[in-house]
Amino acid sequence: MLRNFVTGKFSIASDVDIKTTGNTEGAQQVLGLDQVIGKNVALHCHPQNLIRWAVELDSLASSVLLVPFDACEDFSKRVEEKLRLDFVLTDGMTNTGHWTTKVSRLRAGIGSQEVSSVPNERNTQWLLATSGTTGTPKIVAHTIESLTRTTIQSGAGSQLTWGLLYDPARFAGFQVVLQAMMANAKLIVPSPNLNFEKKIDFLVANDCDALSATPSLWRKILMAKAAKQLQLKQVTLGGEIADQRILNSLAKQFPSAAIAHIFASTEAGVGFSVKDKKAGFPVSWLNNGVRDVEMRISDQGTLCLKNTHLNQSYLGGGGSIASVDGWIDTGDLVEVDGDRVFFKGRLNGAINIGGNKVIPEDVEARVLEVSGVFQVAVRAKSSSIAGALIEALIVPDPEVDNPSGLVKSVKLHCKQVLPSFKVPAFVRLVDELPVGAAGKIKR
Repeated sequence: MLRNFVTGKFSIASDVDIKTTGNTEGAQQVLGLDQVIGKNVALHCHPQNLIRWAVELDSLASSVLLVPFDACEDFSKRVEEKLRLDFVLTDGMTNTGHWTTKVSRLRAGIGSQEVSSVPNERNTQWLLATSGTTGTPKIVAHTIESLTRTTIQSGAGSQLTWGLLYDPARFAGFQVVLQAMMANAKLIVPSPNLNFEKKIDFLVANDCDALSATPSLWRKILMAKAAKQLQLKQVTLGGEIADQRILNSLAKQFPSAAIAHIFASTEAGVGFSVKDKKAGFPVSWLNNGVRDVEMRISDQGTLCLKNTHLNQSYLGGGGSIASVDGWIDTGDLVEVDGDRVFFKGRLNGAINIGGNKVIPEDVEARVLEVSGVFQVAVRAKSSSIAGALIEALIVPDPEVDNPSGLVKSVKLHCKQVLPSFKVPAFVRLVDELPVGAAGKIKR
């Protein structure tokens, strides 16, 4: 039970205390814990309350769906088509007018006395939506055991102060919450309404020394004014390809930090983590596996995992996560180069250029070779003649004197190192890249 892990040093620091604030508009009733026993509920509220109420609901509710803070009508419609919900629990801090399920609130000030008097503990299902980066999000059912299989409990982890830049309703964010909770560490939760610079300022002000983010978010963090004031002991990357350039930048910025890039997904849970500050992972893992996870490369060139602890599933007709023999095809293309296996991109993220498949990340890796390019996102741009052409969005390095010259340099370099169909037809300078709620580049 999560309540067993919040009696020590675990605490939540936020820029606003909203435990008892917020309005009740749209809430049809106020519930006590006894009224959610055995029910299927959704939590659509401020991140602070989502974390607090998750603790209270664990082992009581039959299932708990974690709803992203900015979830819209499309999200609620898809969820209600797939799941039978009894209540949507809110705190008045989010827009819940698009739910047809009864919207309610948990009674303020629920505490240990009420919790201890509630009978019939059960193994609550935790429902999380996939990011939907390349399609319609699916709902995946987890248990606390499957979510915390690789979580470090107490020990040195209790000395860390974790910052939360992800939405805790998403897999990566909930992982950070559970890590802090089970290690009895401190968790810093900036309000989702703060702009990015103010979030980093808040982390600095609260002595954040452990942080998890996608490579795209890490590049954004490094450009923030307050980034140099962060004194990090733990740096974690996930959700996207961790190339050598971003790993080197983080090692330089935070020389005393342990750096790990994690391969994980909402479906498979945590697969493995790489801690040697090198891109990719050792080729020996394909033969020997790592931490109860077997690996192989499919005929299509995608990484497949077999997790001996896998017990999660899709809900609402989403299909099977694992094949009959227990293997999960991650859809991530990989390539063996010497003693390393490198990630190349998503199989279903390929752009069709005149019948040729182009993996955006493959082109991005080449663009990043150009001096002065800080960040790049490659995506398809519709064409009435060719159907699609490649567009590269470039964020110049802040120290570049003549950013406009990058456009010519990028085009020239790509023509030299890439087949013609992979060369970007459009190269555009931008202030920042489009990043989705999960911290991944939006293509």
